Amino acid sequence: MQQLPGKKKMSKTDVCYLVSHGFSARMVFQTGLLAKVGASGKKTAVIAPDSQDTNLIRFCEDQEVSLSEFRPPRNIFTVDYLFKRKYFLEDIRNNPGLWAKHLHSVKGPKSRNPYYWFAPYYYFLLYKLIRWFPGIRKRFIEAENRLLDSPEAVETIRKIDPKLVVATYPVNLEEAMLLRAAQKLKIPTAIHLLSWDNITCKGHFPATADYYIAWGPIMKEEFQEYYQVEEDRIFVCGVPHFDAHYGVGQNPEVASHLEKLKLDPKKPYLFVAMSSPYFCPKGIDIVEWLAEKVSSGHYGPDMQLIVRPHPQNVQGGMADFSWLPRLEGIKGPRVSVDYPSLVESNLPWSMQEHDMLRLSNLLAGCSVCINFGSTVSIDALMVGRPVIVSAFDGHDYLPWFKSGRRQMDYVHYAKLIETGGIQVSWNFDEFDQQIQRYIDQPDADLELRNFAIERECGGNDGRATERVAQSLNKILEREASKN
Repeated sequence: MQQLPGKKKMSKTDVCYLVSHGFSARMVFQTGLLAKVGASGKKTAVIAPDSQDTNLIRFCEDQEVSLSEFRPPRNIFTVDYLFKRKYFLEDIRNNPGLWAKHLHSVKGPKSRNPYYWFAPYYYFLLYKLIRWFPGIRKRFIEAENRLLDSPEAVETIRKIDPKLVVATYPVNLEEAMLLRAAQKLKIPTAIHLLSWDNITCKGHFPATADYYIAWGPIMKEEFQEYYQVEEDRIFVCGVPHFDAHYGVGQNPEVASHLEKLKLDPKKPYLFVAMSSPYFCPKGIDIVEWLAEKVSSGHYGPDMQLIVRPHPQNVQGGMADFSWLPRLEGIKGPRVSVDYPSLVESNLPWSMQEHDMLRLSNLLAGCSVCINFGSTVSIDALMVGRPVIVSAFDGHDYLPWFKSGRRQMDYVHYAKLIETGGIQVSWNFDEFDQQIQRYIDQPDADLELRNFAIERECGGNDGRATERVAQSLNKILEREASKN
């Protein structure tokens, strides 16, 4: 464990967040969440995999948060554990997200290591056998318990000595170890998820918690369905990192961002948020098609286009760097590319602070937001923009496990589609018609769009961060009253 230079060890910490992902850091720090908790006299801390991350250091210094580091061992056993876990504990055949991962590991690109050719077949066989031999699952759970019982995690939590430990990504190995360590030390725990897909797409959490903080009604229902959590242990608060959208949506400041992108701030534009090639391998083809349409004046003489790559497009194991020259190739007088502002770090997708505000403003100013099945759908709805999701593979028709259409079957995304708040395109003709419809009718489907916001986020009033801080204080008070 590493403490920030010059920081004194706290005698007792009130709230300790586990931050193993850049999007967690955005939710915790760029919203001022821990600063709000600290404003009520509470001491706060964060445990992350990289205590040298420049973003985290600055955030912690500015918001008076103690920063510690914890990394679990990385070897064939821990990596294999995360890969094989779904076969032993989940009904992968009836979970579209997990089934797609299995098919991709069987039929997708092959590793040079022959083990990874053989492993999915072997584990799938065990998955089938568990129906008749439940002892297989029992033995896996016993092995998992031994793996997650980490003396280093216990020591990390013990040194911080928190009253409450909050996980943001409990399917992550280090957060599971730290949650288990807190429970071993009889410290209350909470789960405050960084993303809406974690419950239904990632498999059951290796460690659960005493309390849960939900985005909106859908997430609350999922906590109850998947984990049988009592209602009084769930706090529905909204999404802290969407609070920025509330103010921006009322008064977007777009001109300076468009000027930096060499676009005309007086003219309208479409905004495309890309996804990783893993999720939408033909996304770049659709972007090139759209860029040509905009450049030729197909959507009017003034229409412009901004394309924003996902962090996965430019960093990490799922990136495809062959896309980058193609993105550069679409640039022109009407078309620009807005690259996400990333920090090099052991914290995946660590984003610079200004990035979220820029994204919010660019979304708020667009005529239509287009994406390939990401959370940006909700971001755009929160700033009042219509959303179209491309669920096809350009002019190709890929197998389901590779295709962009598979995400429409994922449980979390299917629920968003069911609200009617977004439109899904299944081919270029439909895509073209839907774009033109929203250009001509900016308020089309407005009632359904607001319904989607209510279901996913519980509304949009810019006070989610405040509600989370209040909920954390309520949890601390409830636990204190037990002693």
